[in-house]
Amino acid sequence: MILNKLKRRRPMRQVTVQTIEQVTPRVRRIVFGGETLAGFPVPRPGAHIKLLFGAGADPKKMRSHMRTYTPRSFNPDTNELTVEFVLHGHGLASTWAAEAQVGDPLTLAGPGGGMDIPDTLKTMVMMVDESAMPAAGAVLEALPAGCTPMVVCEVEDAQELRSLSATVEADPTWLFRQEQAASPGQVLENYLPEVLSKVKDSDDVLWWIACESNAMGRMRSQLLNQKNVSKKRLVTRGYWKSGASNHPDHDYGES
Repeated sequence: MILNKLKRRRPMRQVTVQTIEQVTPRVRRIVFGGETLAGFPVPRPGAHIKLLFGAGADPKKMRSHMRTYTPRSFNPDTNELTVEFVLHGHGLASTWAAEAQVGDPLTLAGPGGGMDIPDTLKTMVMMVDESAMPAAGAVLEALPAGCTPMVVCEVEDAQELRSLSATVEADPTWLFRQEQAASPGQVLENYLPEVLSKVKDSDDVLWWIACESNAMGRMRSQLLNQKNVSKKRLVTRGYWKSGASNHPDHDYGES
């Protein structure tokens, strides 16, 4: 597995909202389109893009008005880019997505990052929350033939159940925070021993853990320091951090 961390400055592209789908009470799927998406690189699984909300061309305001998201898919034939937004209440991106209408403009750049999955991979363990489920779907669709996915998803409640992919079958284990009055990432972390009990040969497994940053860091530490999982077999991403409004996109839990 190769994690692509190379940073290349991508051009800013002006796009418009084409369609909006309310997937669950807390997730909105928005399709963007426009002639500027011609030549947009097909994102690697787990790649990221930058979305710029209402800052205009003022470079001093760009960073504070920019958020990082995972592209769920890109269709180069129609120049349509799909992004899924978690509606978590008041916030720059969440508020915009909740109020978005067809025809609304947005500026974006990317894609960057992502990973190349080896053709010989036998088992993929994915432990994710809502923020990483779009990436999990893209990763599922990139797995080689013969690779068995083991997927665990943490969401707020049963209303958030949804398919990760329309083309690849997966049978995720669903964990609900509301049932346990748990903080973000807590039920994922508590379920880790159960996942470990099902892993037969760690040398054939690639771990991919993507969720709230603090929970990710604790699970990463447990796998590396207590379970002797090789760093080469572990990919971790802190997609967001409790209490932070603009968490950096390079939180790999390695520091």
